[in-house]
Amino acid sequence: MFESTNLPPMARRVALLEAGDAGEFPAWPAEACDADAFPVEAASRAMRRVLARRAREALQYGPAEGIEPLREWVCGHLAAQGLRLKPSQVLISSGSRHALDLLGKVLLDPASPLLVQRPTSLGALRALRAYAPRLVGLRCDEQGPDPESFANALPGARMAYLQTRCADPTGCALSEARARELARQLRGAACWLVEDQSYGDLWFDAPPAPGLLARGVEHGVVVGSFSTLGLPGLRLGWVAGHPRLVATLAQARGAAERQPGSLSQWVLLEMLRDGCLERHLPAMRQRYRERRDAVLRALRRHMPEGVAWTRPQGGAHLWLNLPCPLDAAQVIGPAMREGLPVLPGQAFDAGAGGCASFGECSQCRFADDPQSAAPVRNALRLGFAALPPGAAEPCVARLAQLLRAATQASARGAGGARRAGEGQLVPVRMDRMRPA
Repeated sequence: MFESTNLPPMARRVALLEAGDAGEFPAWPAEACDADAFPVEAASRAMRRVLARRAREALQYGPAEGIEPLREWVCGHLAAQGLRLKPSQVLISSGSRHALDLLGKVLLDPASPLLVQRPTSLGALRALRAYAPRLVGLRCDEQGPDPESFANALPGARMAYLQTRCADPTGCALSEARARELARQLRGAACWLVEDQSYGDLWFDAPPAPGLLARGVEHGVVVGSFSTLGLPGLRLGWVAGHPRLVATLAQARGAAERQPGSLSQWVLLEMLRDGCLERHLPAMRQRYRERRDAVLRALRRHMPEGVAWTRPQGGAHLWLNLPCPLDAAQVIGPAMREGLPVLPGQAFDAGAGGCASFGECSQCRFADDPQSAAPVRNALRLGFAALPPGAAEPCVARLAQLLRAATQASARGAGGARRAGEGQLVPVRMDRMRPA
């Protein structure tokens, strides 16, 4: 077995990411969808039709960009936000994380400044951290990134990765006013915008505001996924926008794979043409809305004083902020072993100015201010997508018990505890719901 020091730099970075993000915690399918909501009959019908009518095309190699009819569908889908694109400006990817990996490959060099929200998608951090950027965490509130924080970080930034519609892990979306302001700042900057809308269509009460690329931001792309629409096994997503960048992504894809799967694309296209999405998506929104509401009711009943949480506008998760100095590491092991759908908030937070070396280089703020720059430790992501409404009550009640036990243990060891407020993720405003 080779020692890690004998591996090339990229392999060492990937090994470090595996150890930091997943190796410390017991396995749990944290990204699992509600399998009962899968459109099985529609998929079966589409598969039969494709093999009967298009077997030669579906089982053959296809274009690196993806089949043109599916790219045309993506253009029509994005036109609902006011984003007018041509099929040549769309690349079909093997899921949204694959799109992000390609973007990191062509846009990032080691130490390139990369702006991200605090917190942000774990999948995105894992895809982009492999290219060793200098991550710059942006202050956020319930409306999105703070404009002042964004303006201060934007000069010199190579890429801004923003979730604008129903973000993971908070479930929050940019307000109309915030979207207008961030788009105004980006229009005058040299920074590439990567706008992740993977959960953008899984809204609950009202559609989110249109994204930033639809507001005149030219240097950017929007990333989307069919996985979050109840079709994760097809492994298809898209990246669309700036024509030169999309063409470069298609060239970069050839280093690892020739194309997205032809059969999956034709089956998906048949489902879309058959109206599956129009029938399936409203029911999926209702199903996830009911699960969100069940979890929120349980949180109001059971959570101890000092715990706060977001009220998701969409998506599949919510964000729990724990009272300081409680460390999520004190509860995450037992919670995951018992099958509770939680992950540590630290994995979703890049810190205020960290990088993939986690403080081992001199190009990040860890060296100067390790406490304020370090990722948050007193937070959890709670997933509700695969949590039936009847399971919300016992799940949240058990999590509350674990939090109380951890709080008592922290109080007994208060002599070595961190000072109040240390490591807290601010100023994300949580939806504090206390019983009357």
